[in-house]
Amino acid sequence: MKPRFWRSKRFIAVLIIIVLVPSVLLLALKIDIDLREQESSDAVLEYFSQQTGIPEAFAQLEQLTPSGSVVLCWWDYGRAVREWSNREAIEAYPSRDIWHSVGQSRDPWHTLGAHLFGTWGSSKKIHDIAAMFMLPESHSLAVMKDYNVSYVLVFEPDELQKFPWIADIAGCNATDYLIEEQNEYHPTELGSQSTLLRLIFDDELPPQHFTKVFDNGKGKIYRVDYL
Repeated sequence: MKPRFWRSKRFIAVLIIIVLVPSVLLLALKIDIDLREQESSDAVLEYFSQQTGIPEAFAQLEQLTPSGSVVLCWWDYGRAVREWSNREAIEAYPSRDIWHSVGQSRDPWHTLGAHLFGTWGSSKKIHDIAAMFMLPESHSLAVMKDYNVSYVLVFEPDELQKFPWIADIAGCNATDYLIEEQNEYHPTELGSQSTLLRLIFDDELPPQHFTKVFDNGKGKIYRVDYL
């Protein structure tokens, strides 16, 4: 009877280990991802807070727009729109496909944790945001209306530096729209029709369906004027 008794205890101990160890590892992984996400969010907001003109733009966004307004901006400004301006952004987190293309971690532990517990945005929303920026105004407005967008927030030269990614996500070739020469940007003939570039280069390409309500040389806020 004694050997069988010890075999039984060993079996129970092994069973407990098999169940307990993965649970502990998963819990540790979730805590790690939660902490990293919070640190990443804090780091982004801290970076924005130190950039000349950016905090003022978010403060003015809250002052100049009605409560409940939906703001079109690139997704990485979304958390600041929500947390600083108390307005709604279409998206505030990267989607899985965007994360794979521009932000995937090289740390396998973090990569696994992000897949299991990370906060993911909507791929459709991010692709729609890119499309709204790349399309001509008349086509862009139709998509904005679907999202009930009433204001647009853009930054320069930030959006120009991100333009290759925005264009790529929208399925466009960035160089067909924008030419960079010695850190200077020039819209092409096709680019002169892009909603984003018209909002950025509004002095030479004044938008037809957007009214600028704020411009401090860094951030610009536009009200959408639907047809």
